[in-house]
Amino acid sequence: MIQNKYVIGVTGGVGAGKSTVINYISAFYRVEVIMADETGRELMRPGKRLFSALTEAYGEEILDENGRIDTKKLSEIAFKDEESQEKINAIEHPVIREEIIEEIRNSRYEVVFLEAALLIEGGLKDLCDEIWLITAAEETRIERLMKSRGYTEEKCRTLMALQMSDKEFKKHCTLVIHNNKDVEAMKEETDYYMSSLENDLKKDLRRH
Repeated sequence: MIQNKYVIGVTGGVGAGKSTVINYISAFYRVEVIMADETGRELMRPGKRLFSALTEAYGEEILDENGRIDTKKLSEIAFKDEESQEKINAIEHPVIREEIIEEIRNSRYEVVFLEAALLIEGGLKDLCDEIWLITAAEETRIERLMKSRGYTEEKCRTLMALQMSDKEFKKHCTLVIHNNKDVEAMKEETDYYMSSLENDLKKDLRRH
C-alpha cells in the first residue's frame, strides 16, 4: 500500500474498453480514478518534464504548428517496431510512474483505481494491491478502434500484436472483466467484483 491507499490496477489490450469500465466505476463508486494516459499527456505539455525529455530525444519533428507535442506523430514513432517502442517507453515510464505515485498519495479516497494499458510493462504493477484485466473479443476490439479512432483493420491488428496477449495479461491479474457488446453484462460483472471488494475492505464504496 502507498500511505494507506488500496490501489487496483486496471489494464488490458487496446480496444478492450478499459475506459468504459473505469467510467462506470467512477460514476457509481466513491473511489479515485487515475488514468495513466492522461497523466502522461499532462506531463507532455510545454515546460513539463516529459516535454523536455521527448524533444531532446526526437527533436522538433514531434511538435505541431503550435509547438506542442503531436501525440499522433509520437505514436507513429512508438509503434513503428518493438525497438522504437522500447526506446520511447524508457523515456516516458519512469517520469509517469513518479507522478502517479504522487497522485495516489494525494488522493482524497482510500481506494484508487489506476488504469494503464502498459501497467505491467510500464513498471506500475508493484504499486497495485491487485490487478483487474478488461478483455473483449478480438473482432469487437477491432470494430471499436476502427469506429472510434478511424484505424484500418491492418493498423488495429498491428497495434494489438505489439501488446501482451490476454494469456500473458492473465498471469499478472487478479480477475477478469469481460467487456464485449453486452454493456449490462459488463456492469453486472463489475458490480459483483466491487461488492466483493467492499466485503474484503469492509467499506461501503457505493455513491448514495
